[in-house]
Amino acid sequence: MKMFSRKMFGALIILLALTGALMMWSISPVESRNGLAPVTPTPLTTPRARPPHLAQAPAISFIDSQTPMCYSSVTETGVCYLQWNYLYVTASASQYIISMTLEINGDVRAYHAGFFQTTMYIAGEMYNPGFKVVCGLPGAGGNPLLGNAYNYTIRARETGGLSATNYGTVTCPASAIHFNLPAIYR
Repeated sequence: MKMFSRKMFGALIILLALTGALMMWSISPVESRNGLAPVTPTPLTTPRARPPHLAQAPAISFIDSQTPMCYSSVTETGVCYLQWNYLYVTASASQYIISMTLEINGDVRAYHAGFFQTTMYIAGEMYNPGFKVVCGLPGAGGNPLLGNAYNYTIRARETGGLSATNYGTVTCPASAIHFNLPAIYR
C-alpha cells in the first residue's frame, strides 16, 4: 500500500480547510443581495430547528376555554356573573407556563403565575360565583332581548417568549333594578 506523498497530504489539508470555510460561510450571517441589513438565521428559521414529526406543530402555547356563561343569580338586581367551567393552557415542547391572565372589557380580572409547569388548569370553582358585571337594560349589547355584551381575553405566556391569546364576547341577560318607593302622604 502506497502512502500519501507530502503534496497529496497538503492538497487534502487545503481541501478540508476550504470545505470547513464553505460550511462556516453558509451558516454565518448572510447579506442580502438587495442591500438590506444582514439576515441571521435563528433557531426557528433553520431547517433543523424542529424534529420532522413536529414540523407542522404550532410553536406557541395552546389555550382551551369554553365560552363563558353570563347569568343572574337573583332577578331584577342588575347584577350578573361571568363564569367559565375551566381554563386550561399547555406550553409548547420544552417550555414552561409563566402566566395566564383573564381580562374582561380590557380590565385584568384574574392573574395566575406558573412555576416550572408545562400545563395550567384553573377550575371554574376558583372563580365562584363568577366575575361580577352589570347585566344591562334590554338592547344594551345590540340584541333587543338581551343586556350588556362583554369582551374577554385570555392570555398565556411561556418561558420561550411566545404567547397565546383566546378571546370572545359573551352577552348577559337583561335585568334592571326596580325600586318600590313607599307612598308618603302629607
